[in-house]
Amino acid sequence: MWTERSALFDDQDDAGGSPLERDRIEARYKWRPGLIYPDWAAWDADFAGLESLLPGLAARQGTLADSGAALLAAIEATHDARRRLERLLIYANLRSDEDTRVGENTARKGRASSLAVRYAEAVSWFESEVLEIAPDSLAALFTAEAGLGLYAHFFDNIHRARAHTLPAEQEALLAGAGLMARGAGQVFNAFDNADLKLGEVVDEQGLRVTLTKARHQKFMKSADRRVRRDSYEMFLDAYGAMQNTLAANLDANVKNHVFYAQARRHEGTLEAALHPDGVPPSVFHALVESVGAQTDVIHRYTALKKRVLALDPLHEHDLAAPLFADGEFSFDYDDACAMLLEAFAPLGPAYVDAVRGGLAGGWIDVHENAGKRSGGYSSGSYDTPPFILLNWSGQLGDTFTLAHELGHSLHTWLASHHQPYVYGDYPIFTAEVASTFNELLTMDHLLRTTDDPRRRLYLLDYHLSQINNTVFRQTMFAEFELRIHQAGEQGETLTAPWLNALYLELLRKYWGPQVEFDPDRSPLTWSRIPHFFYNFYVYQYATAYSAAVALSRQVLRGGATAREQYLDILRSGCSRYPVETVRLGGVDLASPGPMRDVIALFGELVDQVEALLES
Repeated sequence: MWTERSALFDDQDDAGGSPLERDRIEARYKWRPGLIYPDWAAWDADFAGLESLLPGLAARQGTLADSGAALLAAIEATHDARRRLERLLIYANLRSDEDTRVGENTARKGRASSLAVRYAEAVSWFESEVLEIAPDSLAALFTAEAGLGLYAHFFDNIHRARAHTLPAEQEALLAGAGLMARGAGQVFNAFDNADLKLGEVVDEQGLRVTLTKARHQKFMKSADRRVRRDSYEMFLDAYGAMQNTLAANLDANVKNHVFYAQARRHEGTLEAALHPDGVPPSVFHALVESVGAQTDVIHRYTALKKRVLALDPLHEHDLAAPLFADGEFSFDYDDACAMLLEAFAPLGPAYVDAVRGGLAGGWIDVHENAGKRSGGYSSGSYDTPPFILLNWSGQLGDTFTLAHELGHSLHTWLASHHQPYVYGDYPIFTAEVASTFNELLTMDHLLRTTDDPRRRLYLLDYHLSQINNTVFRQTMFAEFELRIHQAGEQGETLTAPWLNALYLELLRKYWGPQVEFDPDRSPLTWSRIPHFFYNFYVYQYATAYSAAVALSRQVLRGGATAREQYLDILRSGCSRYPVETVRLGGVDLASPGPMRDVIALFGELVDQVEALLES
């Protein structure tokens, strides 16, 4: 069913514009953490059980070289404990995110984080001790114990870290500081999700409603410029009122990254952040340089917006407005699920059946409720379902978010079903390939099944917006991250005026002279981006999107070979380094080709829009 407005929001507006309390959401639209633990009592029992194992893990220190059996037993014991820890963390996170106002759940989430630090302390000696074993001796242990053969890539990854692994005592010290290292991110999360008050705005119908993040995203795409402007100003003003505090917190986060990079003898923070996944820094620099050198194609897009929307000047709060609002359409949640099952058909019946099982099986928390964590994510482990958090607001973007998170969830599901635990996870570098691939399948399906020229124009503009947000905007964020970390490495303190000036400089560079920026508000956007606490995370959206474009085109051209090559990427988990994993599908992210292709695709989509307008 096509719908213009979510029934959930109709109910909320009748209630005065506030999000519903969680107990008013239908059970079928809530995830089921009971699939992990039936209740907090069971969680507490497992927590106590894992606590009791930690001394035994620490006591294995000094035994690894005794025999192949001792080495294998230590690996299996540490991994068994980590599997239990992952269940504890995921359950606590899900329950806390349902309503961040519930202090007991937040406290249990904190307890789980503390236990994770204690686990890290208990096993912090492991890699240092492995590196103390001479290569010949390690080879002898492998010969003596056949079960170690499974861990060849695992040990190769440890040896790759030799130059950055410290003596056991120092590793224990760094592990013990882990809880403090999370402090800046926890402070931002508490402010952003629990304490931030955004006030009220008047919507398109003249109703005064509480501004939430989900509604802000919706209002920024409104055809009513007044609504866009009011939401934009109120939203950024809320962060701007705290900009000095938020700058000090971001500065603390960068200093934390600098400290750990120096402690582990990395060349810099970028190298330290990319090292765990084995991604060469050249991949990051190639992205920033290649996109930065071709911003003219983005300027062409903003000029198109200015012309079609007949807005002079074109303000920043106009950038998300659709070019063709009269072609706008959306799905309600249930119909979106049905449509996505059709869109994912090129991946084969087994993939579609797994998605169908997840949709019906309590994986997904759909609607916004009072106190619920904002945004969307997929979160699961080897021994839990891959749960999905949404904040459905009745926009087409919600359907694409669902497609995106289902890509992550099916990646988790396939990896855990085809790999042993040691390789059952995957890095973000390949994770974002799976998610954006599903978005591209969804867009292809919608374009193939939509004849209405207004809707086709709307979809083409939406596709441009996706590339804009996933490639160009994330590259701008990546450049911002690089610049603030370079400043931190040089001993500079990040202040609000400095951050504002840098962000405004990048806005003008990427979006060009066609856009007029509010000098008091536009620079403040850095203060509301949670990903800046994730340590060089966002570049992976852009690199992954370029890989997903190439892979989806191969699969959509048909043939079981291309499909199986792509599914092999998902099934591989972390059994290879990520750049090698993507090469299973014939895509080389170490080359500039995939990024050039995405930029070319963006230009082609602009061409199609202009051709339709002229026809």
